[in-house]
Amino acid sequence: MKNNKYEIDMVNGSIMDKLISFALPLMISGILQLAFNAVDIIVVGQFSGSKSLAAVGSTTALINVFVNLFMGISLGANVLAARFYAAGKEKEMSKTVHTSIMIALISGIVMGVVGVIFARGALEIMGTPDDVIGLSTIYMRIYFCGMPFFMLYNYGAAILRAVGDTKRPLIFLIISGCINALLNLFCNSVQTGCCRCCNRYDCFAVCFQRTCIILFEQSKYQL
Repeated sequence: MKNNKYEIDMVNGSIMDKLISFALPLMISGILQLAFNAVDIIVVGQFSGSKSLAAVGSTTALINVFVNLFMGISLGANVLAARFYAAGKEKEMSKTVHTSIMIALISGIVMGVVGVIFARGALEIMGTPDDVIGLSTIYMRIYFCGMPFFMLYNYGAAILRAVGDTKRPLIFLIISGCINALLNLFCNSVQTGCCRCCNRYDCFAVCFQRTCIILFEQSKYQL
């Protein structure tokens, strides 16, 4: 079943080229999600002091845990959506998409609230130095404020991947990454020393932007 050029029909024809076409964007997407924090580190290193750089760098391990957690949780929606899509069950597909978005939104809000409250405690457990833990806490709390948008993106991308479309989630992620990098550069160049706030607001805005694009695309799949 293939409705447009972005979807890959895994049932008919040779499997190897389709497997590569499906897997490559998926792998690149995973790398790019992990690279968002790396972009912040690079920009902060160029425009701010060593404390700001250390503060952002100290959150990398914790952020990577959450990125991989989100991708893993969204696999459940991916499996169900792929099953119903392949069977041509539009009603069940619609319910799956609606339920996935609701779960993503609710769990994102809950995780965001919990993260904001316990951000400092988590960093203390990780052994973050006292001289940078204040900045690290600010970074993580603003990151957690964007948690609902991260969850919505990953669930939305899972739905698209379930129908064989791994290219559009990658395209949306690349656009978001470019916006994130440009806003980081702009904010840090005009407000030197304010990186601990402005680069996290960039991430929040980018999460909202890519979520809107994913939800718009999902309207084609009974949302």
